[in-house]
Amino acid sequence: MPKDKMAVLLDFGSTHTKVTVASVREERILFSGGTPSTVKSDARLGLERCLEMARSVLSASEFESALKLASSSAAGGLRMAVIGLSRSLSVTAGRCAAFGAGGKIMTTLAGKINESDLAKLAEEKVEIILFCGGYERGSEAALLHNASVLAASSLQIPVIYAGNSFVAEKARFLLAACGKECFIADNIIPAVGELNTGMAEGIVREIFLKRIIDMKGLDGVRKMLGGGILMPTPAAVLAAGKLLSRGCEGEKGIGELIIFDVGGATTDVHSFAERRLCEGARITGAAEGFAKRTVEGDLGVRESSAIAAEELGIQKLAAGANVSESFAAEAVARRVKDNSLLPASEEDIRLDSALAAFCVRVAARRHAGRMEHSASAGCKLIQRGKDLRGVKNIIGTGGPLLNGGDPGALLSEALRKDREEDTLLPEEGRFYLDERYILYAMGLLAQRNPKAALAIMKKCLKPLKDTACLI
Repeated sequence: MPKDKMAVLLDFGSTHTKVTVASVREERILFSGGTPSTVKSDARLGLERCLEMARSVLSASEFESALKLASSSAAGGLRMAVIGLSRSLSVTAGRCAAFGAGGKIMTTLAGKINESDLAKLAEEKVEIILFCGGYERGSEAALLHNASVLAASSLQIPVIYAGNSFVAEKARFLLAACGKECFIADNIIPAVGELNTGMAEGIVREIFLKRIIDMKGLDGVRKMLGGGILMPTPAAVLAAGKLLSRGCEGEKGIGELIIFDVGGATTDVHSFAERRLCEGARITGAAEGFAKRTVEGDLGVRESSAIAAEELGIQKLAAGANVSESFAAEAVARRVKDNSLLPASEEDIRLDSALAAFCVRVAARRHAGRMEHSASAGCKLIQRGKDLRGVKNIIGTGGPLLNGGDPGALLSEALRKDREEDTLLPEEGRFYLDERYILYAMGLLAQRNPKAALAIMKKCLKPLKDTACLI
């Protein structure tokens, strides 16, 4: 077990650079804070400010010997595309792999691709293509067609091939012959009901880390931290959630859980639950692993608030926030124009809460599985996606949830309501708040000392309403 006494854990985001200082030996947080991000000018400036904050709570010797690790979403997340053979299987599996690696999916393509598909990839400024499809010893023709089209294109971006391995070398030869950078990963869906995303996720993270150090100042950051940018921020949160759920040697986890992270542009949902087949149902579609992440790019309380307001309806939004329709419309316009806007009045706080509630409600239902009724004589019920009805722990993070008037009420929007018997969400839950933004930090610390990271999360996650403490 590592003998680190102190840890300085940082996150380079597009908006803020954050720092968490932890006593590993005492398993507690000493400080958490942040500063406006400087990744667009020189990331080292924001780093220095955060390191000064860390020095203010540590002695010189403690700071010098402290473990220093960092995560980053500074490039706005990896802009990825998934190309598969079928939407219900390979594209869904590819999405799981991309999200699990911390990617931001800009587009998905299924079947044989063409010139208009290539134009879409260019238009979306995709930075990595995850190319998959076919069970082992299965389909070859469509995969080789797609490899040929990508090879002949003007796109100069890395391609990760994670499909039928019996086609892998042929696909790589086609791509490499045209100067394309190609990585080979294990087939992410080697057989019916199997999901194998680990190798593909690892390659995505490696490409991410190589890309962000090219941003101004981040190469210097790695030197200042001793090479310590470790993983994309979403992957760090995923690691923290998995540890909190399952535990580690010497420290029990808390069981299955869901994490909601509501932001200005997106709402991220992480769930940690075993795959279960509902009684009397037949499961269909791609398998989903224990840890699952989805990103809803149209659900947020700043840049995406106009989309949410349009879908919800300005009348309902205003009623939910107890404000006038004219105020709601004007307030949404302000949020779209200024994504750094802070609520200036009680009305603004209520509007943020109403938007956040809508984001949680919709994101939860997109993330969870569903039951479908079939007229087939052989099977009357079809299950699509994960059954989350047994999950009891629901955790919220992100400014809109932390700063809302009643975060417990916002998180309760994730629960299954009356007349939603086909939605595979829990009916009740225990609610917690990551009020000190420690999940990313504990995902980093977990790479060196999982027991300490787990103990700190149990101490620091704030129980809401009548929820019991985690320790």
